[in-house]
Amino acid sequence: MSALSNPQEILEDLLVKLGFDATCEYSSENNTIEITTEDHAILIGKRGENLRALQYIFNVLRRHALPESEFVAVDIAGYKKERLEKVQKIAEEAVEEVLETGQPKTLPSMNSFERRQVHMVLAENPDIITESIGQEPHRTIVIKKRD
Repeated sequence: MSALSNPQEILEDLLVKLGFDATCEYSSENNTIEITTEDHAILIGKRGENLRALQYIFNVLRRHALPESEFVAVDIAGYKKERLEKVQKIAEEAVEEVLETGQPKTLPSMNSFERRQVHMVLAENPDIITESIGQEPHRTIVIKKRD
């Protein structure tokens, strides 16, 4: 396997060039690379902004080298899973409030992936509707009681 076709090596090389001491572990099962580093706070950034940027740059570099390559998710210390759980908890609490008060509730701004997850989870609830509003990077979801 050449270095170009090994996502783990591409990302490790990128991190070294950026000045980070990190190791990467690629899982072909879920097409994800997990980064292990002491600099995780810097690489994750505020609400995952740096991590999303790193994932984007990595995938652009990889597709440039291998146009047929698939998207590879990048995570650090389980951040994405924890963030998704937090976002879902916020959404569930908002649903309870909307159903109790009948008043719409606006969630904090979220990236497109997080909003999509909230829409998908809350679509299962027949008593509410969700709507994305605003402009990036401040786009958010409003939860309303269904009439």
